[in-house]
Amino acid sequence: MIIQTGFRLAMSAFAIVCACAAGAAHAQVSKTIINAATVPKYPPFEFRDPASNKLIGFDVDIVDALAAKMGAKVNWVESSFDQLISSITTKRVDVIVAGMNDLPERRANVSFLDYLQSNTVFFTLRPNLTRFPTMDLLCGQRVATARRTVWPEAITKWSDEHCVKAGKPAVNIVGTDGSPDTRLQLNQGRADAAVQGAETIVYQNSVENNRYAVVGTPFMVQQMGLGFDKKDPQFGEALKKALAALIADGTYQKLVSKWGLNDSAIRQPMINGQP
Repeated sequence: MIIQTGFRLAMSAFAIVCACAAGAAHAQVSKTIINAATVPKYPPFEFRDPASNKLIGFDVDIVDALAAKMGAKVNWVESSFDQLISSITTKRVDVIVAGMNDLPERRANVSFLDYLQSNTVFFTLRPNLTRFPTMDLLCGQRVATARRTVWPEAITKWSDEHCVKAGKPAVNIVGTDGSPDTRLQLNQGRADAAVQGAETIVYQNSVENNRYAVVGTPFMVQQMGLGFDKKDPQFGEALKKALAALIADGTYQKLVSKWGLNDSAIRQPMINGQP
């Protein structure tokens, strides 16, 4: 009898431990608060409304909608771009939301829920378009771009292939502290052209009286992703399921249209480029 009683107690304790472990795993996926790091300097994705100073943009809307589908709310955490990935690996936040491209080298530290397509372009002030009607005329010119992004390397690669190999001078890259600074360098004449995602030019033209013109066609096309901890694939799958639901119910398309991002819309969510 004592042996049987001990056995029952041991089994009961084992069941409690298993139930607690299952509950902990469920709690890890079913977050009630999602901490999201962002850099509010990249309209129309994330930026401060000049009138109210409220955080707005496509990324803000889509992540708030994702959280709602998951039964959670978002706690927005402002960061610098170069601290975004470390904020995930040190578990200070759950997701990074900054118009970031999903790149293989970044997947060494984080995984990405791909939610948009990014089309990288050269652009200039509209009056300058007569000087640069084609991309090859940018060889030897000063081109501004955010130094902490993939764009300086992409410009160098393009320049090597289209300028240097043709015996023309290389593009002179002007590193900046972000997209606002990039446009500032262009507007103040310290750069002849600049590089950003084409999706941002539409918005800037809407608030700056059609000031900018794209030169040529996109020279780099990549997926944009929301970064999350690669050691927490369950959370990534929960994000993916929520995004699929937003696409299915039409919310995704409404937000894409609201922010002028129709050319960047995707048909299905992916994680690290895989359906």
